[in-house]
Amino acid sequence: MALVLSLLGLYAVLQFSGGPNLWKDIAQIDPAMLGIACGLVVISWMLDARRMQVLTHSLGGHLSILNGMRISIVGAFVSGVTPFDSGGEPVQVYLLTEKGLNAGQSTAIIAVKTLCNAWARFTLGLAASIWLFFLSDFWTIPRPMYFALMFGIIMYFIVFICGLYLVFHPDKISVIVVPAVRNRLTLRFFKPEVLDALLERIEGELREFTGALQEFVDNRRSVLWQVIGLSYLWWLIFTMVPAVILMGLGMSPQFVRVMGITLIFYLAAAYAPTPGSSGAAELGFSLLFRSVVPNSLIGLFVTVWRGFTYYLNLLAGGLLMSAGLMRKKPVSMTDESSHFES
Repeated sequence: MALVLSLLGLYAVLQFSGGPNLWKDIAQIDPAMLGIACGLVVISWMLDARRMQVLTHSLGGHLSILNGMRISIVGAFVSGVTPFDSGGEPVQVYLLTEKGLNAGQSTAIIAVKTLCNAWARFTLGLAASIWLFFLSDFWTIPRPMYFALMFGIIMYFIVFICGLYLVFHPDKISVIVVPAVRNRLTLRFFKPEVLDALLERIEGELREFTGALQEFVDNRRSVLWQVIGLSYLWWLIFTMVPAVILMGLGMSPQFVRVMGITLIFYLAAAYAPTPGSSGAAELGFSLLFRSVVPNSLIGLFVTVWRGFTYYLNLLAGGLLMSAGLMRKKPVSMTDESSHFES
């Protein structure tokens, strides 16, 4: 579904921009700039892996950069195929537990990483919004798009503040979870003992999470600052990709302006309901860059940008997930028989 929506969005943008001969035009892009854009995406994977590595090591665990990159890429893949990008973090938590961390520690690592990343996105996006408000030609976008941007930014602010509150007050999560798990409806389908066991497990993981998070806040603030710094660097690297692509198209973009517009897009599109923001991302990005990119190039520009920032994650993540599933050796009947005999 995500792929279909994305391709439909790209088709609409290409038709709007005159429907160029896509493959022929892509072949004419400066290959050096394409290589740099690809390299920036790989660096973003490494920076995300480094964030997890720093947090893991601070809790006494071990995580190599390569394993961290695998977790990062698989998480990006799952985020890209789930609504609101909601599946990536739980998958990363699960993959960290395979590296010897308990569920609470893994949850704390991903929660702190996500929180630092959201803080960097919000502050950089807010600064970019204030700066670009003074560039009158930037706001030559359709009025509905303008209101959609404002709505997205406000929603991000509200969700960010609520998430920040729950992260530092995890006891409030149980107040929400208990009524959701044990109510009249769920009791019709599950035995009370099953639901109570589930609640006990959730509460145990919350206690572990609280302890790990408190450790970061009280005794490992230098680790938090390091992860925040890496998060700022991640966003700066990631938002350079569109500017490099424009250079590959023969343009001379203003890097700061292009990066600012890109930050505003990611801020406003953070909670798009479609998987991986598919469809909305292609259309929204093309409208935002109308004041920067000629209409004849906008379709090609959005296609290449989406290829590096979305399709590359899907390809790499899909391959890594397939390889992981293939490595898991199924239990043979002989092994099962010997297990029962013992």
